Amino acid sequence: MIYVGGVPFHRSSTNEGTCDLIALMEHPALVSASLSFKAIPERKFSASEASSDGLTKSKHVYLFQREYATVDPALVDLIGTDEATTCVGIVIRNRDNGMTSLAHMDSPKIVDIGLSQMLPKLVDHKLEAELDVHLVGGFEDAPSNSTDDSAGSETYAEAAGHSFPLCAKIIDALGKSPVKFHIQTLFVLGHNTRRDPERNVLPIFTGLMVETLTGRVTPASF
Repeated sequence: MIYVGGVPFHRSSTNEGTCDLIALMEHPALVSASLSFKAIPERKFSASEASSDGLTKSKHVYLFQREYATVDPALVDLIGTDEATTCVGIVIRNRDNGMTSLAHMDSPKIVDIGLSQMLPKLVDHKLEAELDVHLVGGFEDAPSNSTDDSAGSETYAEAAGHSFPLCAKIIDALGKSPVKFHIQTLFVLGHNTRRDPERNVLPIFTGLMVETLTGRVTPASF
């Protein structure tokens, strides 16, 4: 079950993942959140910084592609991933206890099993937890003419490169779940796309970092 701004999101009755993703991309609250996220300077972690006093004392976890980790804020300070071009980094955090799970997903085929691995340590058997969700990564990697199709058509989903089907599958899975997911950040696809001087499309950010104690999510590279 998806919430935006504390309000339940009403899902489309047909082709839910595709239509719901498009609607959420245009939701005023999430558009505003994307603009705010875009304005955050990317934090760059280097070997020299990692050996500095501040990070030496902190405990952090880095994830590679198709990995996930669920961490306790009492034990881990930072968790992050990068090099997500057509991949998506998904953060799910329990509002009550701060338990945080991050996954670097690269295919619609792994979304269901990925969420099934992430959720057990975030929710109890009653499924009453309130979870904040942040999605960062993916960009408009499809040819520009393929995004002109009517919203929600099967052709759109099939022709939309790698990023769109992955994002649509994630939204579809969250929407079908009985767990309450509060989407806070949806910095994917058009929100995460820029053009270089040759007009090639590129992602704006390919990584993120989560401060587990506060739940703050920022762009990052490692």
